[in-house]
Amino acid sequence: MNDIVPYTNPGTLMMQATDVAGVCRDIVSRTAQNIQGRKYVKVEGWQSIAAAYGCVASSMDVEKVEGGIRAIGKLHRISDGALIATAEGFLGDDEQMWAKRPEYARRAMAQTRAISRVCRSAFAFVVVMIDGNLS
Repeated sequence: MNDIVPYTNPGTLMMQATDVAGVCRDIVSRTAQNIQGRKYVKVEGWQSIAAAYGCVASSMDVEKVEGGIRAIGKLHRISDGALIATAEGFLGDDEQMWAKRPEYARRAMAQTRAISRVCRSAFAFVVVMIDGNLS
């Protein structure tokens, strides 16, 4: 599974997604976090799915903006470096849990959210195959 299968063949894409779901089921399920009665995929789960597809996620452009800290997540295919997706992660100044934490920790959380978001935008359909109760 070195490359994401082209979208021109949906049957092959779904077979590959089924394989990835099987390979990543354990880590995604074990690391899922329960928040207010719902299970959420943590960044480790998203990264395992990306790796199974031959991709790597990273973050960049972490900056303070009005209302909080923003980071941009990028998903690249490892084999040729092609950019697959981008997404934004944000940590708001109004988040009580994070308000008193050091800036480095707040910046890191914005990066974590960006990586999770970019992986989710590309691979959310795989999580449904793992467990329909995951968010």
